[in-house]
Amino acid sequence: MVEPVRVGWHMRYWLIRMSARDSLARGLARCLAWISRLLPVGGLFRALPALQQRLPAAWRGKDYSLCRQNLEALGYARPQARALACRYGALQLQRAVHERLYPRSQPQALRAWVNSIPEVDPQGWPPGSRPALYMLLHTGEYWMAVASVMAREAAPTRFVIPIWNFADAFTQASLRQLEGLGHRVEVLDAAHPTTALTMARALKRGARVILFCDLPVGLGALRFGEPLPGRLFNRSAQFVKGPLFLAAKLKCDALLVGHRAVLGGKGEVRILTRVRAAPLEVMQKGWMAALERFIGAAPEQWLYLPRLEAFYHRQRATAEQRGPTGLGGRR
Repeated sequence: MVEPVRVGWHMRYWLIRMSARDSLARGLARCLAWISRLLPVGGLFRALPALQQRLPAAWRGKDYSLCRQNLEALGYARPQARALACRYGALQLQRAVHERLYPRSQPQALRAWVNSIPEVDPQGWPPGSRPALYMLLHTGEYWMAVASVMAREAAPTRFVIPIWNFADAFTQASLRQLEGLGHRVEVLDAAHPTTALTMARALKRGARVILFCDLPVGLGALRFGEPLPGRLFNRSAQFVKGPLFLAAKLKCDALLVGHRAVLGGKGEVRILTRVRAAPLEVMQKGWMAALERFIGAAPEQWLYLPRLEAFYHRQRATAEQRGPTGLGGRR
C-alpha cells in the first residue's frame, strides 16, 4: 500500500495563508457592496491605489508582486510598475463589488445600468450587416462587455455563449439572467466536442455568438485548446487557436470588443476592430495588433496580467504530445 504524502508545515502555512487572503478579499467585496448601497464609495476606489503604495508590499493584494514583476519584465520602470500593479488590485476589487451590485434580476434597472456605460466605436460598424463572431477580452468588467453587446440588439435575438468554467453555477446564472434584456441566451461548455458545430449552426441561423478570445493555451493543469503562436509585447506568445480559427473557417468577421473600467465609475465599452473574414494568418495580424494596442495602453485592466507566463510558456500541440505514432509513441 502506498503511504499518503505528508504535507510539510511550510506548505500547510502557505495553503492556510492563501485561503485566508481569498476569504478576506471576498469578505471585503461583500462589505463594500453592502456599504455602497447606502453611501457612495467611488472616491474610495479612486484613492485606493495611492493608499496601497503606502502599505507594505505584502498588504497590497495577492497579485501585486506578480503584476509588478511582469510589468518590469515588459520594460516599465519600477515606480510606474508599482503604481500600475496597485491599480490592478483596485480595479479587481471594484469589479468584485460591482458584480454583487449588478441588478441581474431587475430587467429595467439592468438596462439602465448598461445604457449608462458609453460605447466607443471609432469605425462605426453597422450592427448585423455581416455575420460576425463577437470576440471579447478579459479586461475591465468583462461581464458588462457581454451585457453591452447584447443591449445593442434592438430586436429579440438568440445569443450563444461558450464558457470554459461551465461548471460554475454563478457564471451560468449571471449570463442567463441577461435574458432580462429581451433576448434568449444559450450557455455552452467550451470544452464539449460538439460546441464548435453548435456555434457554426447558430451563426448560419442568424444567432449571435459571443466568446472570449484572449485565453492562454493552458493554466496549471487546465488546457484550453490548441495553440496559436503570435507576438505579445515583442515576445513570442501563444493564445487559444479556436476562436479565430472558427471565424476563418466559417468565413465570418471577428468583432473585437473590450471593456475599460474607471476607478469610481462604470468605464466604457470599446469596439476595437472588425477583422474581415480571411485566411487565419491574415485575420491573426489584425486581431493581434488590436489586442496588443488595447492591452498595452492600460495593462492593469487585463485579468491575465499576473499570469503572463501562461502565454509565454510554450504549450505543445496535441499532435506533438501524441508523438508520430500515436499516444506514447506506440505502434
